Amino acid sequence: MIRCFLAINFSETVKAQIKALQESLAQSGADVRWVRPEGVHLTLKFFGQVPEQKIPLIAETTYQIAQTIAPFALEFFDLGAFPSFRRPKVIWIGLRGDLKPLIELQKGLEQAYTTLGFPPEKRPFVPHVTLGRVKSPKRIQKLQKQMEKSRSAVGLGWEKILVKEIVLYKSVLKPSGAEYTPLATLSLQRKASKI
Repeated sequence: MIRCFLAINFSETVKAQIKALQESLAQSGADVRWVRPEGVHLTLKFFGQVPEQKIPLIAETTYQIAQTIAPFALEFFDLGAFPSFRRPKVIWIGLRGDLKPLIELQKGLEQAYTTLGFPPEKRPFVPHVTLGRVKSPKRIQKLQKQMEKSRSAVGLGWEKILVKEIVLYKSVLKPSGAEYTPLATLSLQRKASKI
């Protein structure tokens, strides 16, 4: 069995910008388990444990959908928390830009995967990137103040994200955190129509 997920990866520049934001928030001293910057990504589908022989089928299905979407651009903005800013459990940054093709891609994949026996996600797809998970209420007010201060600067002067491919990752859970290995990289192909 292989634990795997499908995601959009980011450039090293973007990961460095995310790391700087995490370091700024970590100055609050709050009890947060920060996602390692090299592992930061935008998840499109989490499959969980999958029989190894099913991986080529997932990759082929993903390739078929990726062929129908033209490359698109996204950018980071805003900073928030689930379930709410007042009771943060998961700290995230939002995305804006060409959300229509992103949502179209995610929806197409979700529908295609149901035919492979993967149930659709119950929660609506909210494009975001997880920065960290709050482990206890320790120094939570300091964290909230730091988040409020950083909120408007998220994305300013940051590199835009040009999405040209999606990656199927293997995820291995280790005491030091999850380790991700690419299993397949699938290019977005559809040519933009001329007007």
